[in-house]
Order: sequence, then C-alpha cells, then structure tokens
Amino acid sequence: MDTLLTMDLSEICIVEKEEQCLVTVDIDKDVTFEREVELITAETARYQLCRLHDASYGSMVPVASLLNGNFDGYTRLFIEIPWLGQRSGLHIQPKGNYLRAFHKGGWDQLPLRYQEILAFAHEKGLALSGYSYEKGINETVIDRIEDYIVQIEIPISGMV
Repeated sequence: MDTLLTMDLSEICIVEKEEQCLVTVDIDKDVTFEREVELITAETARYQLCRLHDASYGSMVPVASLLNGNFDGYTRLFIEIPWLGQRSGLHIQPKGNYLRAFHKGGWDQLPLRYQEILAFAHEKGLALSGYSYEKGINETVIDRIEDYIVQIEIPISGMV
C-alpha cells in the first residue's frame, strides 16, 4: 500500500481481497464505548493475543443500512488477527472485489463520504453486499481527529 503521505485519499477504487477470518463482537447504538472496549478486550484474551498492537480493529455496517441512509448503523466490531486461521464462530470476510475509499477527519463527516461511495457504485452499475468494513489506519500516530484516516471496504457482489 502507498504511504499515507502519498495516498490520494479522495480516490474510490476497486481492489481484490483474499478471504479473511475476523473475530467479531455484536454491538448496537446503545452499547457504550466503555462496553465496546470490554468486549474487544475479552475477545483478544480469548484468542491469546498478547499485545493489542498485534491486531487491527474496526467496525462493520450492513450494506442494507447504508442503502437506507443509515450511515451509523454499526452492528459489529471486528478484530483482524494475522495468524488466525479458519475456526468455527469467526466471521468470514469474503474473497473478491471491494470498493475501497478513505475518509480523513472526524466521524461527523463520514456519512458524506458514504454518499459519495454509493453514488460511485451507482454510476458504475456495481451492486454492493454484506458489510462495510471500516478500519482506522493511523490512529496511533495522530494528535488531532482532523488527521484521522478511516479505510472503508465494501464487497462488490456484481453488476446491477
């Protein structure tokens, strides 16, 4: 991947991804941030992750919610653990083509980015499915929320 300094954060592109197994925890709008941290911490302990820096974390929004204009309808948090193979009870992020986009700044502007992504998919005749996977990619090296970068990946299920 390009370095953060040279990436075009405005670009929306199609990328191919391999299947990946993710540890997930269910959430809804009533789950507090503190409870989310407890849930994630419990799952990392369950999979014997020694250091939290050994994994990537993110959140998931059903594509159906996005298509209905519910851009903050988060239903799951996920943990990517690099050495985790296929095991029962894990969420399978499917292999295939994905729309990939980035959002820089606070979460309050994220719905606008989703509108751009959906417009791009519509314009290209792409059908989206499953979940949108959001992952912060620079949270450990920034001081201001205005510099926060979220990577968004949404599976493409075909042409409309």
